[in-house]
Amino acid sequence: MSSYLISQLAERTGFSSSTLRYYEQVGLLTAERTPGGYRSYGEADVRRLVFISRAKQLGLPLDGIRELVAVWRTGPAASVKGRLEALLAARSKDVAERISELTAFGADLARARMTWRHPARRSL
Repeated sequence: MSSYLISQLAERTGFSSSTLRYYEQVGLLTAERTPGGYRSYGEADVRRLVFISRAKQLGLPLDGIRELVAVWRTGPAASVKGRLEALLAARSKDVAERISELTAFGADLARARMTWRHPARRSL
């Protein structure tokens, strides 16, 4: 079994050491301690960080990720899959709503630009 100090885990996963310490602080990651008091991580932690990275790329908030990690630790994979699907569906809905809002705002901007370029001539 591989064992990594925090700097090695950071190098292996692309997360900074400070991010890893933060993730430990907020309950996304746990570390064993060496006899000298250093944090020590294993392959399960690497897999968990890959999962966290993917979840972040999908736009999931850390609270949602923390919930999934907790289920992952204690429950079957099917529970994680179901919860992840629900979170992704909710995030997809948020994105669709945001796209609609941005599209409407873009149309407003286009109208404003057109009005600015070609103001209506007023007869005096």
